[in-house]
Order: sequence, then C-alpha cells, then structure tokens
Amino acid sequence: MSDMSELPIYSGRPMDPCDLLNSDQVSGNIPSTAKIITIEQARASLPQARDLLVQLQAISDNAADLTEELDIILESYDSSHEHVTELADYLASMIHSWHQVVDKMESTGAKMACLDPGRLEWYGVVDEQLVLYSWAQGEDDIEWYHSIESSFIARKPLIEA
Repeated sequence: MSDMSELPIYSGRPMDPCDLLNSDQVSGNIPSTAKIITIEQARASLPQARDLLVQLQAISDNAADLTEELDIILESYDSSHEHVTELADYLASMIHSWHQVVDKMESTGAKMACLDPGRLEWYGVVDEQLVLYSWAQGEDDIEWYHSIESSFIARKPLIEA
C-alpha cells in the first residue's frame, strides 16, 4: 500500500491558471477560444455574463414565437410570399444577434451551459486540475465547480482560503 502522504489532497480551493498541474490536459479538453481564468475574474464577469444570458433567453423566446408564426403562415402562403420572406429575414437577423451575444459572453470568459434554466460556466483551476466554475440563475455568486468530464449535477462547493 502506498504512503498516504503521496495522495493529493483535494480541497475545492480555487487557484490561478498557472497552478494547473498538467497543462497538457488543456489542449484537447477545451475549445481553442476558451479562456482559463481565476475565480475572481469569473466573479467580476458574472454581472455582464448574466445580462447576456438573459438576452439569449429573450432571443430564444422570440425566435420560438416567430418560428411558430412562420409555420402557421406557411399553411396559407407559398414560401416566396412577401410576408413569409419578411419573417424569414427577421428570423435570420435574430440568429445573427444570437451569435453576437454569444461572442460577447465568451469574451468575458463565460460560456452558456444551459439556456433554461440558465446556467453559466467558466474554465478555471481547482486543486491543480482544470474545472468549470458553475453558476445557475437564482444564485448570488459563483460558489460551485465541477470537473470538465462531469456535469452540473456533480457540482462541488468552492472552498476559499
């Protein structure tokens, strides 16, 4: 049996990105545009990321309503009808807006994990391991994390020094 002193101690303590134990694990596990940030940076970006999530939720709701309306109109009109074209163009502009908001969100370091209910995540380091800091609508602060191989259900509390 190995000496217990050799086993890593997992505290749930957030760390700086430079404290990542194995930086090789990063290359294949996260998108090339993703940022690994500190918990302080994630918390500083939360208000803006939360507002952007609300914008995405509104765009999604509007797009769903518009798609429903378009389906109804297509029962009566040909796809080349002026009104159908107008609605389709408006839907395309909503999709463009969606991409712009997602780009803004990603520039904060956050990524949308779930639209409804709203959940955001940030790549960070806890106990020298790459993790995702986790926040859900209704929570006041980012107080949770989970491994990048797990999901929201496996969240653990951040323990701060």
